[in-house]
Amino acid sequence: MQRDRTHKNILIVPFLVILLVCSGCLTNTTVNNTPSKKDTLIIGVLSADTIYPLNITDNNYWTLIPNIYNNLVEYDEQFRIIPSLAVAWNNPDDLTWRFYLRQGVKFHNGNDFTAEDVRYSIDTYYSGFKSIISDIIILDNYTIEFKTFEPTPILLERLAHMGIIFCHNSTQQPEGQTLVGTGAYRLVDYEINNYTTLERFDDYWGVPPEIKTVVFKAIEDDGERLTALRSGAIDIAEYNIDDKIDQIIQEKNIMLVKYPPLSTYVIGFDLRENGSYGFPDGRNPTADIRVRKAIYQAINITPLINGPFKRLAMPTAQLVTPYIFGYNPAIERLPYNITTSQQLLAEAGYEDGFDIAMDCITEGFEYNAENCYLITQQLAKIGIHVRMNNLSMTEFNTKVLRERNTSMYLYGWGEISMDGGWIYDLFIRSVEDYFGSHNSGYYSNAEVDRLGIAASHEMHPDERLQMLQKGFRIALVNDVVVVPLFSQILFTLTAPDIKFIPRADLRIIVKNIQFT
Repeated sequence: MQRDRTHKNILIVPFLVILLVCSGCLTNTTVNNTPSKKDTLIIGVLSADTIYPLNITDNNYWTLIPNIYNNLVEYDEQFRIIPSLAVAWNNPDDLTWRFYLRQGVKFHNGNDFTAEDVRYSIDTYYSGFKSIISDIIILDNYTIEFKTFEPTPILLERLAHMGIIFCHNSTQQPEGQTLVGTGAYRLVDYEINNYTTLERFDDYWGVPPEIKTVVFKAIEDDGERLTALRSGAIDIAEYNIDDKIDQIIQEKNIMLVKYPPLSTYVIGFDLRENGSYGFPDGRNPTADIRVRKAIYQAINITPLINGPFKRLAMPTAQLVTPYIFGYNPAIERLPYNITTSQQLLAEAGYEDGFDIAMDCITEGFEYNAENCYLITQQLAKIGIHVRMNNLSMTEFNTKVLRERNTSMYLYGWGEISMDGGWIYDLFIRSVEDYFGSHNSGYYSNAEVDRLGIAASHEMHPDERLQMLQKGFRIALVNDVVVVPLFSQILFTLTAPDIKFIPRADLRIIVKNIQFT
């Protein structure tokens, strides 16, 4: 499943859907009367609702929103936290985050940005922070403190990911609704299911962007989007991996720009020995670590990477990529070795193999179906006969994630936080309330839980890193809770005259794009 910026292809924790309450006026500017090409950037996007601007969704969060709004802190292209509307911050104590705000910032409606906008935004739009932040104190117009219930080392990451700042005294109007932010571009015009036009904001607080106007144009079909790029009708095209990639790479008038790998694929298992979903009346084979190791070492990921993913992937040995805090460079893949796999199965009492079902998201994802099929062929060589259970994403979410009715499954996701604590809590913490929500195999290890709890409150980065690395090592090396496969290298297509630096967070930040 490729993680594109529409997020239809991945399984992640949903973003907050926010009803905007800012006011303003729309002009009559349309796609047909935009300025000359060198002043205007046209981006072909995959899905119509990606360019619908008036509600913030997990689709337009990667395209429109980061150009219209700013956060207190944001990610740079390497997924590092950098100042934005906050120029500095510190921790007077473990329960306090103090932010020093940027002065001289204007909203698109001409209002000055102050600490009141920060408090209003957090109080009004971000219910998820209510369990973290106990109080917000304005010290002056440009200094604000967040008091937390417990030490919260990941607060910066949360603010960078989902903490856009709204104008506190804007009101919603039934008609003429618009967006009021502090970003480099302001909303000019839109037509639902067709396009959204943004224009450079002349009072932007940062370096003025080179590009005056940007149009996000909805072109649903991959082929039509590719044709539009070839003809010069658009400058950037979002694109899904397919059999045309090898040909596209050879074209002189198209540049394939690769993103840092953040999408990870694993094979997961039901770890319950008795009363398991697939083997309710007998012993569950995948509860035995020797069986999981046998599966691990029977899978040759090279044909998976070279085939369905057209070499646009890299092997991985863990749940997070090197860009993510918590990555442990000491964790290595188990080697591909059929002989060792067969020996491990025999030691576990399965010298004749066994039958098992594997849940796969195949509806609408041909490359994912091909991956699952190749894995079934490889495991058949050691006597494990896998029946593919072909599911839609909705069916997979219900069966595997919510009901945890699975024996084995192939799962891919894109990391939306630079902090590995998020993945840790979802995948390897014991199932309890929010924790372990993606722990479909009921994995439970007391030491892993202890380290996860400690890391969630440790304010010293070096000590917290060691906790996460140790916990990941226990789960992945000692317990082989999953079989890591690879991290997908995502990409976009551009015209040759576009300077486009890909960001690890996948966001399209127009102020950083230039015509050459």
